[in-house]
Amino acid sequence: MAQPTHTKLLTAAARRILRPLGLRQRGSSRLWFADQGWWLIVVEFQPSGWSKGSYLNVGAMWLWFEKNHFSFDEGYRVESFAPFEDEAQFASLAENLAERAADEITRLRSLFPSVEVAAHYLAAKSPKELWESFHAGVACGLSGYATLAKRFFSLVADTGDTRDWAQAVASLARDYSLAVEDVSGFRCRIEQVIRRTRPLFKLAEDGDLGLY
Repeated sequence: MAQPTHTKLLTAAARRILRPLGLRQRGSSRLWFADQGWWLIVVEFQPSGWSKGSYLNVGAMWLWFEKNHFSFDEGYRVESFAPFEDEAQFASLAENLAERAADEITRLRSLFPSVEVAAHYLAAKSPKELWESFHAGVACGLSGYATLAKRFFSLVADTGDTRDWAQAVASLARDYSLAVEDVSGFRCRIEQVIRRTRPLFKLAEDGDLGLY
């Protein structure tokens, strides 16, 4: 099935601007991502269900929680809807969206050069939802801040959310709260999670994750 003109223009702009930055396209979709070892940069030229055009979402996805779908764990919408009117008009908008994505990619790489820097950033955020607390706990644990990690895991464990997935994360947080007392063992455990998660996104299974 032939792609709509506006999708082709977005893909062309992303190939010119995002590929040189190390991003790759997920199949023929409007989602692009970059492998950062222990995390991903995710760029989505999100379509609308009502009009031709695109939103722009850019964010970080942590790989220390095992799953097979992309998510925006930090960051999300960076540009509102850019409507398609005609090919000439949207070619310029597509270029602008890709350039804006490139700026965000650079910003995210600068923001999270290491797990320890990410731990400080995530720990300082307030207020914290369940996932924010969980990710802050993992980052702090990996960085050797066991007491702080346990505090965040406790917030997750005490969630009042009764949905199955939330209770599963709460159970994992209780487990991690005990495991983080042995920082070396905790690091090995999380590294194993990351190495199990990477192949789910067709990323290399071996090599340096850049955790430390």
